[in-house]
Amino acid sequence: MAQPKVSILISFYNLAPYVDKTMETVLAQKTNFPFEVICADDGSSDDTVAKLRVWEEKYPDIVRIFVMDRDPNVKYEATARIRRMNAIRGRLFREAKGSYVCYLDGDDFYTDPYKLQKQADILDADTAHQYVACGHNGCYYWESTGKTEPIEKPIRACSLTAKEYWSFFYIHTNALMFRNLGLQGIDPYASGVPINDNLLTFQFLPYGGIYYLPDCMFNYRQVEGSTYHRRSPYQNYILNATMLYQQKRVTRGFFGSGLVRFVFEYEQLFRNRKDPQLAKEAQNYQENIRACHAGRVRRIVNYTNENALARLWCEIENPFWFFMTRVFRHFIWKPKVRALLEEARVKLEQQPAAE
Repeated sequence: MAQPKVSILISFYNLAPYVDKTMETVLAQKTNFPFEVICADDGSSDDTVAKLRVWEEKYPDIVRIFVMDRDPNVKYEATARIRRMNAIRGRLFREAKGSYVCYLDGDDFYTDPYKLQKQADILDADTAHQYVACGHNGCYYWESTGKTEPIEKPIRACSLTAKEYWSFFYIHTNALMFRNLGLQGIDPYASGVPINDNLLTFQFLPYGGIYYLPDCMFNYRQVEGSTYHRRSPYQNYILNATMLYQQKRVTRGFFGSGLVRFVFEYEQLFRNRKDPQLAKEAQNYQENIRACHAGRVRRIVNYTNENALARLWCEIENPFWFFMTRVFRHFIWKPKVRALLEEARVKLEQQPAAE
């Protein structure tokens, strides 16, 4: 096989019912360049690996598979699950030979056969490397009903600087095509931060902005029992809030953008700080909070168990940081971002009337 331009990096764990759909849509991509498909299985106990081997045999020049070691007697929860995902995504990235890389979760699938071509064309044309990635919209997908719903705000095609992107927008990692920084001797995973979806993207932001296409070109399957759905909304707020501390291990130039990005999560945590039941939900994530040195998060989520001085400080520091967030947002959200948000607001208001 010729040198691939794009490496599609797919992670699996007990996803046998979805393997064929995922692989079909990836291998059906229509491109004027070669691409490779690298699959990592996290030690599945079902038929996932057997199904992947069938695809590997059918496309030996395109598909590569490796299986991660897994102790069947160990139940991986919370932080341990995140560490395993780190290991898989890091291994996938280091295996990639393409100039560009795309991540994909093994139960999700592409819906546009020209997805890779559209994104590669954008990055090829960017000879100045203004963009480190090209992303697009996608849809939530409920298999039981066939219903789909766009994931992101309805904004038009646009270019975003890294700080603009980090302050207000979210593109699912399945929808991003990144430059393969590893070919330049850069390891975006060297920081060692937990690589969940937001921070996976953040690893690349020190090296450029993002070009966004509004096309919905993949479906994000909603599966009960997935890592995201196993956590409560409150626990997801905690994990998102700690990213403000984790991001400085990658680079320190995005603090203001991070405040703006995660203000919603901090507001939700602060609003519920006096609920002892939610404090119990936070206990599984105390190790992660300590590892991040996220003192403000700890004081909020453990409020009912803190001493009087810590509770008083919690009441003082959070209103201050909410104020500082508004200040940072004023300077980061320049006319371009404000126009994009206003367009999105208008489109959302018009949707019910159009239906």
